Amino acid sequence: MKFKILYILLAVTIVTSCKKLLEEEPKATATLGELDPTTLDQTVIGVYEPLTRSRGRLWESTVGLGLELMSEYADGGSTQSNWSNYNNVMNQPNSFAQSWTTLYEAIGRANNLIFNLNKNTTLSDAVKKKAYGEAYFVRGYCYYFAVRVWGKVPLRLQPIVNTNDVALALSPVNVIYDSVIADLKYAETALPNTTTSPGRATAGAAKTALADVYLTLGQYTNARDKAKEVMDKKATYGYDLEPSLATVYSPTLATNKEDVFSLKFSQIVDKGAFMASYWADSRAKAAGYSVSGNKFGGIISIAPLIKNWDDNDLRKKFSTYSSYLINGVVTAAEIENDIYDLRMGKYKDPDAPIDTGNGNDFYLYRFADVLLIFAEAENKVNGPTDAAYNAINQVRRRAYGVPINTPSATADLPAGLSGAAFDDMVFRERGYEFIGECKRWFDMVRTNRVAQTITGVNAVIKIPSRKPVPSKFIFGLPDVELQNNPLAN
Repeated sequence: MKFKILYILLAVTIVTSCKKLLEEEPKATATLGELDPTTLDQTVIGVYEPLTRSRGRLWESTVGLGLELMSEYADGGSTQSNWSNYNNVMNQPNSFAQSWTTLYEAIGRANNLIFNLNKNTTLSDAVKKKAYGEAYFVRGYCYYFAVRVWGKVPLRLQPIVNTNDVALALSPVNVIYDSVIADLKYAETALPNTTTSPGRATAGAAKTALADVYLTLGQYTNARDKAKEVMDKKATYGYDLEPSLATVYSPTLATNKEDVFSLKFSQIVDKGAFMASYWADSRAKAAGYSVSGNKFGGIISIAPLIKNWDDNDLRKKFSTYSSYLINGVVTAAEIENDIYDLRMGKYKDPDAPIDTGNGNDFYLYRFADVLLIFAEAENKVNGPTDAAYNAINQVRRRAYGVPINTPSATADLPAGLSGAAFDDMVFRERGYEFIGECKRWFDMVRTNRVAQTITGVNAVIKIPSRKPVPSKFIFGLPDVELQNNPLAN
């Protein structure tokens, strides 16, 4: 069974929700000066805990399903239609309410740890440095996610200890990004190169997150340089592409060499992820996909990205399917004909004990991210250089099952592409590589391709009203914040 970090929550980290964070009764603040390195480490683990809570409705659930259904090639079918209709979901302020509370719980725990480390005089600087690095990494990434979803948010960088701390105005987007970058810059210098505890942040994870932030901001030189740092030190960090997609998405392996940073889930009741069950249908167990299936959406085969997907690309068969074998008989998968006609099969765990026990980890970053960030940013800076081609072609060669460091007439992009054409190919490649990993919506927004991409799907689907071009690209703040923070309105 996959290794599972045992989350031990100490008093300094006990915060049950963002709503409770905002209650008038002040929270007790423990002093870390009495803690030894072991109990400090347990406290740090508690900072990560909200992100991987099986019932926390964050990446494994609301985000994992909702954001993926906002991809132009996906549809939520009869049960999750709001996620597919951008205008509906964007105009419902509580669509991401559960994610808000979980994110701010993680942020609150990070702030509490940082505050207490600042006061601590007994732990060694070396021990404290690593703890600082992990706290800043978690806080920085949480705010990076928040600013892309909601735009302006309250930038809480101190623990909430009384009612005077609750009222906090929304910070401008650029101020939030400055804080994110500052946190991740500190983390890259404080974190170790490797970890023996899968699911813990490292220097390579912080650098990759920085490269991603820079890419989103259009700071292409910084994005390229930071991604190159990771590529140049991949042996130090232990990174590379895994030849097998089954290894990358295994429900039982603790980690692999492509894993830069992922949220860890296990085949234990209420310690796993929902993803395999969400996408599978009622025959999930017999078909070999999950212990149960919710049929919460599927893939539109005539969406241009999917329609133009080469059948020889191994990712296509790995990630989508229309039939399966049950007792040796080819059986059609359950679909909603006028809405979607493929199921998404990237996450598979038929041996999970329950739908909350799927062992598939959820990646925030893989080494494939590093290569594709570099390829996109290098092209933006210098055009489609040999280095840019080599980075994207490594990802494509793995996808076609050929050696990643050997030129391939089958897998490699054609030579001589213009900068604009190469950029289109990177966008397409990210769509194939990260299908099911909730990156498509963010990619559409940051590259200004939302209207273009969705219009292309609207032109071919039977019910165009299910995929309207959105009128805005950020969500409304949830009621939990508006009701408790008078300055958030």
